[in-house]
Amino acid sequence: MNVLSNATLHNLKSIEFESELKRILDYWSDVVFDDTSLRFYPKVDHTDKPHPNSTAGSVMYARILWAFSAGYHHTRTHRYLEMANIAYQYIRQHFIDPEYGGVYWSVYPDGGAADNRKQIYALAFTIYGLAEYYKIQDDDGILEIAKKLYDVIEQHSWDTDQEGYIEAFSRDWTPTTQLKLSEKDDNEKKTLNTHLHLLEAYTNLYTIWPDNTLKQRIETLLELFEKHFVNQQGHLILFFNEHWQAKSSPLRSFGHEIETSWLLCEASHAINGTRIADTIRTLSLRLAAASSKWVDTSGALHYEFNPATNKLVAEKHWWVQAEAVVGFYRIGILSGNRRYLTTASQAWQYIKGYLIDQQRGEWYWGRDENGRIMDREDKAGFWKCPYHNSRCCLQMIHLLGQ
Repeated sequence: MNVLSNATLHNLKSIEFESELKRILDYWSDVVFDDTSLRFYPKVDHTDKPHPNSTAGSVMYARILWAFSAGYHHTRTHRYLEMANIAYQYIRQHFIDPEYGGVYWSVYPDGGAADNRKQIYALAFTIYGLAEYYKIQDDDGILEIAKKLYDVIEQHSWDTDQEGYIEAFSRDWTPTTQLKLSEKDDNEKKTLNTHLHLLEAYTNLYTIWPDNTLKQRIETLLELFEKHFVNQQGHLILFFNEHWQAKSSPLRSFGHEIETSWLLCEASHAINGTRIADTIRTLSLRLAAASSKWVDTSGALHYEFNPATNKLVAEKHWWVQAEAVVGFYRIGILSGNRRYLTTASQAWQYIKGYLIDQQRGEWYWGRDENGRIMDREDKAGFWKCPYHNSRCCLQMIHLLGQ
């Protein structure tokens, strides 16, 4: 029996994702966008109050650019094109370093650099957003900026001796000891998170620029996931030194596990002419099987678990549930196992019931271990962007429409 033809049995309906995509992008164009200064508020708290004097992150703007570009490509809503244009111009004017190349990590409200370090994660997301924007503008200048960012990553970040990418640099690309993305991360030179989103960015770039050297880099990245990042139990190893010695505790990040499972397939599919390599299929199935064990009775996927301390963080973060919907649905298609489709449907039901702000729009950051809204966290901000949730909607619209 065809898995896709029975999607409706699992309460996943394309019209719901269409509606939610509109609500997400409308929130960002109406509530998060500041018509007076023609920029996006760098922070909007859980009460929908803007904080215009916070610093703005390059990752946030890159994700905004991607979301509105992809949203316009799907809906042809002119307002989304306007938002994409504004995000692109802001990135060009304030985030791209005209002297040393790359992008700044963050800027002040006046557009001046607040933190000018070169975090490869931020460059990756900027490429990702630019590639999507190019699809709706077809302007060679956009592609040239994306290619320059790719070149500067390859020139400075690629480890020619050990392979892989070094996490971060000072503004002028000299070494830095400030490597980690956030306070919760280990301060190590090679990380799962950056390699995953480089793979995602390079895959999107390849769809508009099918360069053979870029293809080889995507192949190498896939090999690194097989060799270093995914173990035999289907768990991800998150942090390494430059010699690929694992440096973290055995922390399990369930959102990253299920997200990695489908992004690996996306990359393999892009470079292999719609075919997914058998090795990648095996890795993806292994990751999904391991993470699926941590879906609780509410249908939501837990945040993380540390086997060394036996500590489970049972919070239900918005981005983890968005990745669970997409990842488990796609693995259900890949494996033919309908159980994963049910898991995807349960995650979506949880999102609708507990994470979407049905009155004012957008999704809450998450629910804590007692089921309470995590009201100290943003609805829009440095890390809370219209990326995981809008991408979830667009992916499911596409998958359900096949």
